[in-house]
Amino acid sequence: MTNREKITEEMQNRATRKVKSKAKRKARSKIKRIHPLSFVIWILCLALGAGLGVGAYRVVSANDRFVVRGEKSYVLPIGTEVTYKDKGVQIISFGRDISDKVQIETNLTETDEDGVYTIDTSVGGEYYIIYTVDDIKYGEIQRVRTITVKGEN
Repeated sequence: MTNREKITEEMQNRATRKVKSKAKRKARSKIKRIHPLSFVIWILCLALGAGLGVGAYRVVSANDRFVVRGEKSYVLPIGTEVTYKDKGVQIISFGRDISDKVQIETNLTETDEDGVYTIDTSVGGEYYIIYTVDDIKYGEIQRVRTITVKGEN
């Protein structure tokens, strides 16, 4: 490398460092230009927005619930003749009734589409009705109603 090339390269390096240094100074001066009062106002607005969001969530979801209507468990003696009419569940999520989204799983024999079940009470056993809902608030959650047939034959 000739002397002339060395000098040219050194000048280019100095110019590059000078440009980088100038860019850093500009960035620092921009950051310093934010007035402290502006920063405080920005923080207050952020806190106010978060507080209002939490308040709105509480108002909208204040009455949310997933409850089994009627008793959660029944005990029946062996030999009684029973037809059980299920009362279902009530599911409120974010103020909306989503009871129609429930999926029902049971080991009972359904006699019609209105939730009327026949329970075999000739022998002891345990029957269940599992209510499952998949919702944004609850995720996949279940409630269970049990019907126990027991006693002496």
